[in-house]
Amino acid sequence: MIVIGGGTMGTATGWALARAGHSVTVIEQFEHVHGLGSHGGKTRIFRHNYAEGEQYVPWTLEADLLWAELQERNPGERFMHRCGGLDISTPDGFRAQEAMHSAQRYDLDYELLRGTDINERYPAWNLPADWTACLDPTAGFLVVPPALKAMAREMAAAGGDLRTGERVLMWEERADDVLVATDRDTYSADRLVIAGGAWNGALMRDLGLPLEVRRKPVFWFEPRDPSLYAPDRFPVFVVDLGVDEFYGLPVHGDPGLKCGIHSGGNVVNPDAIDREVRDDDLLPAYRAFLAERFNGLSATVLDSTVCMYTMTPDEHFLIDRYPGKERVIYAAGFSGHGFKFAPVVGEYLATLATDDHAELLPWFAYERFLGAPQ
Repeated sequence: MIVIGGGTMGTATGWALARAGHSVTVIEQFEHVHGLGSHGGKTRIFRHNYAEGEQYVPWTLEADLLWAELQERNPGERFMHRCGGLDISTPDGFRAQEAMHSAQRYDLDYELLRGTDINERYPAWNLPADWTACLDPTAGFLVVPPALKAMAREMAAAGGDLRTGERVLMWEERADDVLVATDRDTYSADRLVIAGGAWNGALMRDLGLPLEVRRKPVFWFEPRDPSLYAPDRFPVFVVDLGVDEFYGLPVHGDPGLKCGIHSGGNVVNPDAIDREVRDDDLLPAYRAFLAERFNGLSATVLDSTVCMYTMTPDEHFLIDRYPGKERVIYAAGFSGHGFKFAPVVGEYLATLATDDHAELLPWFAYERFLGAPQ
């Protein structure tokens, strides 16, 4: 097996294939775990009461189990932290209610709270009384580098080969195998999985996949009282303000509150993206949100970075067999909410790559876009 892309989903796929006893080579153009793609930014949210769609909930639970097992097998550095999670809505929004409905559908723990309840329980917050939030008590955050490195160690221990610093120049399906040529070597294998993140559009140019790569600045803001923003007093959150959707994570490791805007973002070429955070990246909406909704937080930026989202039109994942090529599987368009699913996505891609009769999940298949405006 060959996997193109050693980022989040490529690492997870190599990990799943190797642990299932398959020979696998993962090819990554950069170093393993880097800040040039979509898994920069140090931490990622995981949650289970899923406002983005009830169909994700079984995967959130399975991924949680797989992350927890990986953590137990790799105790040297803790990367999985449970602090709870809030899905927050204004009076005109539906995010809290959608999260609640997914919890009810799968009999998961939740609390539906008013703004004043949040303010009392979590004193960093300053929410209006008529806002609502769905609390997921089992949510939390993952620390990216040790999580992916733990996967890579287990992949290597199971016989998988991770090649870094190699850029794929071309690939083709032949009669009996798949050929992949890089700027350093040539490989062949029975099956190919393409998981190139923001570079998937170029790797699969002939498909014309409906993908947009968006530039996403992320900031860490200085708390005047860091204790208010510690994981034991401050859950991860996503808040839908209508025009803007913010997310945030508690202070951990680095001194600041991590906050980003999930919505929007300039469409970019991943090979020509401006990776420098500029003054105008700190939009007025940031300052207004921070000033109005938090206590003991300054607008001073302690750190920042630029990540990328690879978006599909409906913001759901794109995982499918390559049309007309029976040996090729691909995964793309994780739309800014994919990291938490990495181990279960890896297992799903491994299954598709090794079982020609494995069922495709229709809500992730390309067919849903056929006939839709592009």
